Amino acid sequence: MEGKRLELFIDGQFDQRVLFTANKIINAGYTGRNQEEVRKHIEELKLLGVPAPDQVPTYYPKPAALLTSDESIEIADTDNTGEAEYVLLIGENETVYVAAGSDHTDRKLEGLNNILKAKQMCPNFISKAVWRLEDVETHWDDIIIRSWVNGHSEAAYQESKLSAMMGPRELIERVKPLVAGPMAGTVIYSGTVGTLGEIKFNNRFEMELVDKVRGQRLYCGYYLKLINWFAGC
Repeated sequence: MEGKRLELFIDGQFDQRVLFTANKIINAGYTGRNQEEVRKHIEELKLLGVPAPDQVPTYYPKPAALLTSDESIEIADTDNTGEAEYVLLIGENETVYVAAGSDHTDRKLEGLNNILKAKQMCPNFISKAVWRLEDVETHWDDIIIRSWVNGHSEAAYQESKLSAMMGPRELIERVKPLVAGPMAGTVIYSGTVGTLGEIKFNNRFEMELVDKVRGQRLYCGYYLKLINWFAGC
C-alpha cells in the first residue's frame, strides 16, 4: 500500500521534524461523551437531510491520498462544510501524535444516505504542527477545540473542551478491531462537536486546538474556491 508522506513539526518547532507516512484514514463520528451534545449534532445534520445513524459512534474509511495540509481547495458547489476535529496519527512503536484537522464533507451526498461516498469526495485537512500525545495526555480534557469561518476569529462557529469528546486512548482501542494489519500509519479523525449556529457553507474554514497549560496551539485553516474558470460550472 502506497502511503501519503507528511512533514510534521512537533510543537511547531522546525528543528523537531517528523516524517510520517499515512496509510489509511478513519473518520469517526458522533463520539461525544455528552449524549446531549451527540443528539444536538444529529439534529443539526437532520436539518440538512442527513439521516440519523443506526448506532453511534460511526466510523468510515478513507484513502490516505486525501490527506492534505494545503491552504485551499477548488470545489464545484457549496454543498460542503468543514468540521473541527482532533487528529491522532499512529506511528511506529505505538507513538501517537496529535494534530488539528477538518473532516470536510459533501453534505448533499450525506443527505442521500451515502455517507461513505460523501467522505470520499473531499479531502481531510490536517495541521503541520503536532503534539506528542504523552505531552498533553494529563490535561487532555482541558484542551479547547474551536473553529471559526470567513476570517471572523472573534466569533466561534464551534467551541468546546475535549472533555466533551471521546478520549484518544478509547478512540484508538475502538478503531483497532476495524483495521486489518498494523495500526502504524493510521490517521484517526475524532468526530466533531456541534456548531453554535446553523451548519452552512463558508469560503474559509479555520480551527485550532488550544493548550493553555503549555501555552501552545495547533492550527488548521483553508479557503474554499468555487471553480469559476470553466464555462460548464
